Amino acid sequence: MHTNRPNYWLLTAVLASAAAAACAGGAAEAEPAAGEAARVVPVRTAAVQTRDLTQTLDLTGTLDPRAEVNVVAEVSARLERTLRNEGDRVRPGDLLATLDEVDFRLARDRAKAAVDVAEANRAHAAAEKTRADSLLKTGGITDKDRLAAEVAVQVADASAAQARSELAIAERQLARTRITAPIAGRIAARRADAGAMLQAGAPVYTIVDDAVFELRASVASGDFGRLEVGAPVAVTVDALPGFAADGRVDRIAPQVDPRSRSFEVIINVPGRPELVSGLFARAEVQVGTAPGSLVVPPAALVRDGADPSRAQTFVVAGGKAERRDVTVGIEAADAVQVISGLNAGDEVVLDPPSALGPGTPVQVGDATARGGASGSGSGGRGAKAGS
Repeated sequence: MHTNRPNYWLLTAVLASAAAAACAGGAAEAEPAAGEAARVVPVRTAAVQTRDLTQTLDLTGTLDPRAEVNVVAEVSARLERTLRNEGDRVRPGDLLATLDEVDFRLARDRAKAAVDVAEANRAHAAAEKTRADSLLKTGGITDKDRLAAEVAVQVADASAAQARSELAIAERQLARTRITAPIAGRIAARRADAGAMLQAGAPVYTIVDDAVFELRASVASGDFGRLEVGAPVAVTVDALPGFAADGRVDRIAPQVDPRSRSFEVIINVPGRPELVSGLFARAEVQVGTAPGSLVVPPAALVRDGADPSRAQTFVVAGGKAERRDVTVGIEAADAVQVISGLNAGDEVVLDPPSALGPGTPVQVGDATARGGASGSGSGGRGAKAGS
């Protein structure tokens, strides 16, 4: 019995080793299965759609009147009356104010009297010339006397013309005591009160032409070739909720500022009763269209920033992720045009996780986006989509 005890312990050790090896082998087989299950990545997707896109450029600026005129006193005089106030609408020729005209009326009367004197002198010189012509034929006067009579007529003619000019000037000065509106529009400011002594050139009123407003905006130089005169513009005003107007690009500055690398564009906006100059406005300028475009949400694209026209996206095919290189075109607020690399109906991954790679098994979440474009847009540009 004592001779079999070592064999007993040896057999026990062998059996224990075999059991441990079996347990280790089972754990090793279970580990790959667990790792494979962990590599399945949950994702959200959206379908590639076909839509019409209108590319726009978002601009901001201040509304200015098409014309702003300072109406000034053209002669020095006391301001007698002001007939219009801020907000009043005027037409060309409407009387705005009157100046003291007494001195100018007296100057006009004096000029008229000077004209009468000149005309009388002219008539007398003409009569003397006629008499000299008759006397010359009978030998009563010499040629020298006749020539003197002719020169007297010429001097009288010149004096009469000068007097008439002086009268015209006096009448014009008298008319300038009536201050009238030079353009149609609205009174923006009254700058003088009745009783004030005004010098020539002193402002009395400011009139703005509010039939058309101008929105001046600075645009980055990279968009210079995208804007065209006459392009339609949708205009909104922050201070007027619900306000919308249709404008158009009227002028484009022919040069780029070398410091700011931008240029100025002027947009005409039709006047409305609620519009006033100085309001902050936003403009959406149509710069291009892409009918029947393949579009994906911006969140489906992965870019490195090297080439704005190139991007990558992941497509779900057979339960796995497939990486695609795509070429993009128009970029909208909620959609990006795909020129090549995708087909209509492809399921693209939104906001691809960092763990996602080619061939990675994926599990599509319940909140899969089937409506097409969604996500954040690129700054300054937008698009409108239609079916």
